[in-house]
Amino acid sequence: MARFGPCLERPPLILRPAAVALPHGLQAGLEVEVADGVIAAIRPFTGSAEPYILSGSFVNAHSHLEYYGFKDKISSSEYWPWIRELTALKLTQEPAQITSDCLEAARANWQTGVRFIAEHSDRHGAAEAMAHVGLDGVIFQEVITILESQAPVEKLARIRAKLAETRRIFPNAVLAPHATYTVDPETLRSLATESPLSIHVAETTYEREFFADASGPIQEFYDRFSLPHPGRHRSAVAFLASLGMLKPGTQIVHACDVDAEDMALLASAGCSVAHCPRSNIRLGCPDAPVREMLDAGIAVGLGLDSAASSGEIDMFDEMRAALTVSRKRGKPISAEEVWRMATGISSGLASYEIKEAARTPLLKIDLPSKLTFEALIEESTPQSVHPLT
Repeated sequence: MARFGPCLERPPLILRPAAVALPHGLQAGLEVEVADGVIAAIRPFTGSAEPYILSGSFVNAHSHLEYYGFKDKISSSEYWPWIRELTALKLTQEPAQITSDCLEAARANWQTGVRFIAEHSDRHGAAEAMAHVGLDGVIFQEVITILESQAPVEKLARIRAKLAETRRIFPNAVLAPHATYTVDPETLRSLATESPLSIHVAETTYEREFFADASGPIQEFYDRFSLPHPGRHRSAVAFLASLGMLKPGTQIVHACDVDAEDMALLASAGCSVAHCPRSNIRLGCPDAPVREMLDAGIAVGLGLDSAASSGEIDMFDEMRAALTVSRKRGKPISAEEVWRMATGISSGLASYEIKEAARTPLLKIDLPSKLTFEALIEESTPQSVHPLT
């Protein structure tokens, strides 16, 4: 006769932090009950709180894990020579080194509280690293067809085969064009049906010069290799609109050089933006108009980009940079808004909000000197983070 033991259930986890990071502020006097990974209840409590802040985990809205080994390796501080130097460095790496760099970068994301990554991947390694570390997210398998040895159709077929390999390791993976000027218009149009979709856009003023005036470094690059111009457009954003690529589920990475008309297009189409302030600063990009984007109703997330341009993988440093850039522009965003960007609440990707019935991975963060988001951002480091669920 078969014998069945009692069904053992894990008791719910009761958390009593000094404060809970809610979308609009840090709130003291609350306890959070978690059962089977789901927030079962948020309620008042009386008694002694434990000395930490309870927060939802972070969402890295834009990442290149594979470039972790290039940290402090590129001397150029201006975008165009920097990207050429990066391209040359990629040719020097062996597959084992790429795999190792991806794994190290994935672990660093985990340490800084990230649990979801929107990863742009050009080579193998990211899928294995994210799966091994236990990170959620989406892998955007990058497509580049300009100045390739294969015709665009052949190159796309090869990348689709690479995508199939990626999906065997990390199922949530899709094709994604690298940038407006590194993929031919027909391939861009064919990728417009992909969802989600992510593409580097308006990182510098060079794209506007290229599309509006057929001038600048990108045009010089096209001329050097006798590449056909894709056609005049007011801006890179307008170019994408003409191809049907602006739609819900499309993420615009960087969006530094966008004007009011561009932002109106993005807002009306339901696009989101990945803001990468440290990378933008490092490469001399224009200051992204994040205040105006948020006011226009555009979902904005915070991306750590790559260690090659952003340095150490540190979400708190990224938040500090976002605040600094907005204040320098004279159009500040608040610490609460930056925290919502970092936890994905306003990113258009995953949302790690603390609310009942949510399966939100939670973090304990060491107590700052004051119970404000401003102090939490200013004083915290990756070493302040302790995962809970």
